[in-house]
Amino acid sequence: MSSKSKQARQKKNQPKKQKGKGKRKGKKKQKKVDKFAKVYSKQKKSVPVRDLYQVMRWPKYIKIQRQRKVLMKRLRVPPAINQFTNTLERNTAYQLFTLLAKYSPETKKQKKTRLQKVAESKVIGDNVKSKKPLTIKYGINHVTSLVERKKAKLVIIAHDVDPIELVVWLPALCRKMGIPYCIVKGKARLGKVVHKKTATALALTDVKQQDKNAFAKIIDICMPKFNDNVETRTKWGGGVLSSKARKAIEKNLESSQLSKKLMQEQKIRERIIKEKLEQQRLEEEAQKKKEEEAKNGKPEADKTEDKTEDKKNTKKKSKN
Repeated sequence: MSSKSKQARQKKNQPKKQKGKGKRKGKKKQKKVDKFAKVYSKQKKSVPVRDLYQVMRWPKYIKIQRQRKVLMKRLRVPPAINQFTNTLERNTAYQLFTLLAKYSPETKKQKKTRLQKVAESKVIGDNVKSKKPLTIKYGINHVTSLVERKKAKLVIIAHDVDPIELVVWLPALCRKMGIPYCIVKGKARLGKVVHKKTATALALTDVKQQDKNAFAKIIDICMPKFNDNVETRTKWGGGVLSSKARKAIEKNLESSQLSKKLMQEQKIRERIIKEKLEQQRLEEEAQKKKEEEAKNGKPEADKTEDKTEDKKNTKKKSKN
């Protein structure tokens, strides 16, 4: 065997060197540096978190929702529309919806099974009369007819009906007919009770004997909050300025108050200066008089005494 083949075999049998160990020969490889990467400190900290709310490109329907909400805040809202912001409190709303859940209308399946049972009983020969279960009435036209006929015991209206004109007159009608009503958050929430996507208004015509106490409590809450509440019916809404506008107004007020203060201080200074000048003038006059008296030799008081003595002497002479 040749020496070359032996050397080749020995190289193959030798264990391979691990990477990273031992000295590297030649030039060091430079790390690739991104041109646009910003280093924020010597420690190379991570990029600070930014609020990208305004930078983000929102879908059109979300923009419209937000713009409408802002507009409703900024514009002056008349009382008829503003009354829909006054809604039931969370606890009372929970009590109301637990009651409504008991009187939710039949589904299609439930109705089908009920009618099938009636049909089967007729085939057998039993004259069983199936009454419709006591349920909530829904649909704006149906509810209005119930209110007009004074059959509705309680009317529940959604606060976010769009367009609002569908429902804006209903509170006034309920007040006129003396029927208690309440405004609740969420037309979708009302729709869920009635197995629909949304519902504008619901009406309860009657309640079972076991639920009459709970129903009476809800009416006792609704009557003073909605039917008898004059303030909510006459109160204008909206007119809420943005934070930027409010800050500008506050700044103007502060500047006007500062200017008023400065004016008052200036007036006080002017008055003090006038008083000082008047005092100086009086002092100067008094000094001038003293100088004149000093020049004449006698003060004015001595002269007056001499005059009185002369008069007395003349009177004595005339008597003699």
